[in-house]
Amino acid sequence: MNQSKEEIKQYSYGFIFPFLLKKYWFWFTRPLDVAGAAMVNFFSYEKYDIPGFKRTDGLTTVIDLNQGLEEIWLETRKKFIRKQIKRGERNGILVKQDPNFGEFKKIYEVFRKNSQLPRDNISVYKKNTILLAAYHQGKMIAGGIFISNGIYYRALVLASLHKVSGNRSREIIGQANRMIIWEAIKNAKQTKHKLFDLGGISPDSSNKHLVSLAEFKEAFGGQRQACYYYFKIYSPLIKMWMRFRGFKNI
Repeated sequence: MNQSKEEIKQYSYGFIFPFLLKKYWFWFTRPLDVAGAAMVNFFSYEKYDIPGFKRTDGLTTVIDLNQGLEEIWLETRKKFIRKQIKRGERNGILVKQDPNFGEFKKIYEVFRKNSQLPRDNISVYKKNTILLAAYHQGKMIAGGIFISNGIYYRALVLASLHKVSGNRSREIIGQANRMIIWEAIKNAKQTKHKLFDLGGISPDSSNKHLVSLAEFKEAFGGQRQACYYYFKIYSPLIKMWMRFRGFKNI
């Protein structure tokens, strides 16, 4: 069974040569072949062994939205999450669903560069995602991109102003990051989603940044959940390019 044309239009974006080689991402679904694709990627909470597809096992932290909002709130760490969110509110940080994708793109690109992370084609997220942005004194200081299928609500991208000066500025950025996730949880709860996914964790990584990020996400009180990433490459050119970049088992 192939994906429908409507689904392909929703999730397609250019890879290496836009309009010539197409890469697709599909979320919360079983891997399937896609006609005309150069490469396909799938994310699922279910483990499959499907001929032709490579699988990477992952770990994330999820919050059961069948609970009451007050119960979810009380399961977050008091000093690390709740106290900081309340301080952020008193400091005048405002979080809202935002169409200003271009402004967040600037923050995201600088954030990844200064964090020594590889470049990412953030433009793909402009369609079919939810952007929540935090403002302080009229300036966007942080944001998060989330994806939903009506059942699951997952964080895809989180970024904030990087290397700000002064303890107060750093504290406000930290408060804004917490407020964005809490606003996303409330949004997911209000729109009748069943599960909120904080977007993947690596608590046992040798990378200190990834360990710190896992601690931050788990402070929201969720439960660890296995997740799986699948991909299949149809294009010989992409296979050559990925092998050149050092990817193994392609």
